[in-house]
Amino acid sequence: MTLTTRLSAALALAAGLAIAAPQQAPNPADLSDAEKDKFLAEGTIEGMVAIDHGVTKPQRAKLAYKGMTHDGHIQTISRELPPFIRDGNAYPNHDSWKYNVAAYRIDRMLDVNMVPNAVVRKFHNGNTAFSWWADNVMMEEVERRKKELKPPDAEAWDRQVETGKVFDELIINIDRNLGNLLVSKDWKLILIDHTRAFTAYPNIRNTENLNRVSRHMVAKMKELNKENLTAKVGDMLTAAEIDALLQRRDKIIAYFEKLAAEKGENAVYFP
Repeated sequence: MTLTTRLSAALALAAGLAIAAPQQAPNPADLSDAEKDKFLAEGTIEGMVAIDHGVTKPQRAKLAYKGMTHDGHIQTISRELPPFIRDGNAYPNHDSWKYNVAAYRIDRMLDVNMVPNAVVRKFHNGNTAFSWWADNVMMEEVERRKKELKPPDAEAWDRQVETGKVFDELIINIDRNLGNLLVSKDWKLILIDHTRAFTAYPNIRNTENLNRVSRHMVAKMKELNKENLTAKVGDMLTAAEIDALLQRRDKIIAYFEKLAAEKGENAVYFP
């Protein structure tokens, strides 16, 4: 075999190996929402551990899907709570996995993008919420405050915090605490655990949480209506819960308009 022949053979072999080499699976954190939802809904459970955090006994599962692995958060809680008493009235109150799914879907309707993906999935013969285990987490907000760590961009961080507060008032999350606010390594705020939200109380619960809001979020809130909410979360929320959310929405928007008239629009609204 001549040198030219041997070189041609070697090049042909190298080309064949390159073609045959398996493609590297993508980073799960880079998947789209639709792809993450599919991962959660169809991923094979390869292992599970209990989470010793919180009172609803969630579980953490290792999921495998199309050559990728990623953890999921399994929430099965479904129970009645004592009525929510406010303004002399009692409102039905629940602790439910369904609200994790509803919070994710409404978060995306508003372009907030702070709530991890969550889907409905059969587990132990019943429906549950499978949520995406948050990526790139640095710490909980409670730890950040204890350590007095400052974000590199104070204004960007404040806008996220205020957006999260508006979202919580809209869905009336009565169980928000610093332990279910996560801070990513790139200083993104992540909102988790919404099983005690969506009580059918039609008013603003805490006006002191409403300080600033993005004009984009206000515009997206105005797009919510009975029809699109029923289509998106009607399987997770009752008609009364959807009606109450829309009433809170109207009052939140009116509250910000009043605040802007008092303080000036630039003090209240950001892009």
